[in-house]
This record gives sequence, C-alpha cells and structure tokens, in this order.
Amino acid sequence: MPISTCAVDRAEDIFERIFLGIAEDQVVCLGDFADTESRKLTFSIVGLGRAFRQATSAAFRDLAALIGILAALQGCSATTHPEQPAALGRPIALAQMERILDQADSTGLIALESFTCAEWVADLSAVLNLDNPAAKSAGLTEREEPIQVFLYALRHPTYGLFLVDLGFSAQMAHDPSSVGAGLIMRHAMHLNQVHFHLGPADVLKTENTPLRGVLLTHMHPDHIGGLSEIPLETPIYIGPGETQERHWTHFFTRTMANRELQGRPALQSWNFMMAAIGSAPELAVVDVFSDGSVFALSVPGHTRGSVAYLVRTAHGPVLLTGDTSHTRWGWEHGVEPGSASADRARNRISLLELKALVARHPQIQVRFGHQL
Repeated sequence: MPISTCAVDRAEDIFERIFLGIAEDQVVCLGDFADTESRKLTFSIVGLGRAFRQATSAAFRDLAALIGILAALQGCSATTHPEQPAALGRPIALAQMERILDQADSTGLIALESFTCAEWVADLSAVLNLDNPAAKSAGLTEREEPIQVFLYALRHPTYGLFLVDLGFSAQMAHDPSSVGAGLIMRHAMHLNQVHFHLGPADVLKTENTPLRGVLLTHMHPDHIGGLSEIPLETPIYIGPGETQERHWTHFFTRTMANRELQGRPALQSWNFMMAAIGSAPELAVVDVFSDGSVFALSVPGHTRGSVAYLVRTAHGPVLLTGDTSHTRWGWEHGVEPGSASADRARNRISLLELKALVARHPQIQVRFGHQL
C-alpha cells in the first residue's frame, strides 16, 4: 500500500526532532531488550541520525524517517531503576474493603490535604478519548484543555506523613531541560505553559514531622517531577510492573526518570495478589497500613501499574483517581483518557470499576487526576 505524503511528512518531522535532541540512554533503550538484529538496527539508527542532519536527498530523508519511527515504536522501559515487593500493606478482598467503608473509622483522624502544584494545559485528545461515542455525541474536538497538577499530604496518626504524587519541582517547572526533559518531551507536554505554584519542598517546609514515604499513582513526569525535592532515603511505593512497562513515549521520558531516581532505594511495589495472577474479576486492593485507613486500588490502563488511593479521612472517604480519570467531564460521562494512556481499553475498565465503587458508596468524594 502506498505511503501517503502526509504520513511521510509526519515521520520525517518526528525523526528530525528525535535526532536534534536525542540523549545517549535514549538511544540505548531502543535496543536494551531486543534481539541481536534489533540491536544492530538501533545502532544503525544512530548513524542515520547523524547522516540525516547532512542529507539533501528527499528519498533518503523519507527512508531514514520511516526506519527511525519503526525503531522508536519498539519502546523501552519507564526506568532502569530497580523495583521490589513492598513490605508495607496487605492484600484484602474488595468486599472486605467495602464493609470497612460502611463502618465508623476507629483508627483516628486521617488528614488529607490537597495542594495545587501548577496550572497547565494538555491536548484534549490526550486526557479524553475523543473517539469514545460519548465524546463524539458531545461534539468534543481537539483543543488545549486547562488542567492542574496536584500533590497530596496524608497524615496518619501512627505512621506519620506521606505524600501522594509529587507534581513538579521548582527546577523542573522553570528549567525542564536541566532535569533531562528533552526537546520533544518539552514540546509534547507543553512544559512552556506550566505556571508553577509550589512543589514538595514547599509542602515539607510547613510540616513538623519527617516524610515517611511517597505513594505514587504512576510514574509519568508530572507525577514524579518533584522527586528531587524529597530526601533520598524516602521509600517510594508504586503499582507492580510500573517500571517495566514498555512504551514508545518512554524513549523521551526515561532520561528524566532515571536522573530523578538516581541514588534512591529500590521502588516498592504493592502486593496486589489477585491482580498479579491476572485473573481478578474485580478491583484488587491493598490495605496500606493494615488498619483500614488507606487503600491502594489496582487500576491498570493509563499505565501498567496505575494505582488509585482511597483515604478514610475525618470528613469521609476520598478517592484519588490518579490519571485513570484526568478530568471531571471524563469521570461524569464515563470517558477514559485518550493518547496519554498506554491501554485505553483497559483504562476504560478501570474507570468504570471506580465509578461502580462510588455508585455503591456515594459518600466517597472523588478527586480527579488533573481537575477539580
């Protein structure tokens, strides 16, 4: 089948931008898990990139562009940082968690405070699947959507202070290239339109207790960008397999993730027992502190290891959806995120599972990944 001029032009444009801003570990990641022939192709691509900048032949540029795209689509892992099972928390059945939700909280007051790290924008097609029938029926089309970046402080009466997600650091917000955000990442994520308010360091300054851990919903740059502002020894908790997920976008984000994680202990992954064997017919749950106060919920789709958190606060249970639902409109209409998610179909299942949970327990307050 002939390749359209539009497709060739787009491939050429992407290929050119890749080789204007490529970093060494991004080159290696194309072949770090491939067979020998793929590795040979990877290192050939590096040579093509150099030649590309000097090429005058349109035919050569088109060929080089297409080869570059094929190589990039192999994908690479989110980070090379080690991941190990968490000692914290215990898996419980969804029904058991729901019974706890209907009881008075006897564990003491769980305080959850929300902070707006930054005002930002995203392509609407990234945060909403515009091909979903509900989105089409509403006449939604591509545009820049105003969003926010959040981080949360969770104060447990026994276990102390935890942060849920980390937003941006001041350095990443003001000089993203200095933390490994390359040209393409800065452009695709509209990092020039980040209006920064505060980072983890600002939150920790107001606390009179040490940070005991970080609970991540997932490892996208706008959720781990504040890592440089927390102590190196801080335990970081993630969903299982989050570090190993392979996706072409990691080609552009892994440099930043590796820099942020350098010198830190292995990431701690929740023991979602049912989810681990791939046969869970319902949400898999971990009781984070083994006292019924905070629950981690396995919601794969946006990323392989995406996690939502359900916190039983003094003012009632609060669900932090993470990017299982970026927007209020997406939640209310049951429309999953778009191109920002690795697996839209699985993301939709996770979204509907969370919505069903809230329908059964309408006292739950919902806080979306990127909107109020």
